[in-house]
Amino acid sequence: MTILPAETAHPLTSHEKVLLGLKESVSLFSIVGWSASAGYSHLINSSPNYGTDKAAFGERLGAAALRSVTDNLFSVALFAPLLHEDPRYYELGAGHRFFKRFLHGVERPLITKSDDGRSTANFSLIAGNLVGSALTNAYYPERNRSAGQTIETFGASMGGSALGYVLNEFLNDALAAAHLRKAD
Repeated sequence: MTILPAETAHPLTSHEKVLLGLKESVSLFSIVGWSASAGYSHLINSSPNYGTDKAAFGERLGAAALRSVTDNLFSVALFAPLLHEDPRYYELGAGHRFFKRFLHGVERPLITKSDDGRSTANFSLIAGNLVGSALTNAYYPERNRSAGQTIETFGASMGGSALGYVLNEFLNDALAAAHLRKAD
């Protein structure tokens, strides 16, 4: 969930965080993320190594969906309430320079807000991505089950989180521009 610059966000209860985690686990934005992850992995034939045929793409898509859902559920629905962190993204908005907004999105996987509004390390996202990455050892192919592969998957999850936050930062601008072009 993105909080826009003009919005005032009330603190989320633990129950609201659980519901948010469930809702965000299967959203249009997350489905696009699964598809992009599976498509890129399939295109370059990278981990998880299922092969390169149509069935392999389906396996990659399922694995990407499962990894994303577990990352998100652990981060938002479990660790955010336990660690008293706010899992929402606070958009800086068009009033800031591009580079500042870009950097804000990139650093979001590492820095978040606590429930009382202070900046804090994003332990809930880091822990959720780490647990989700460790769980891939249960369903990735044998050759992709190791400590090294788990760390690689964790790095990819953190990078994917950063990319998602950067997209969140600029998505409303892109939609507004598209709406204006359509109106003309």
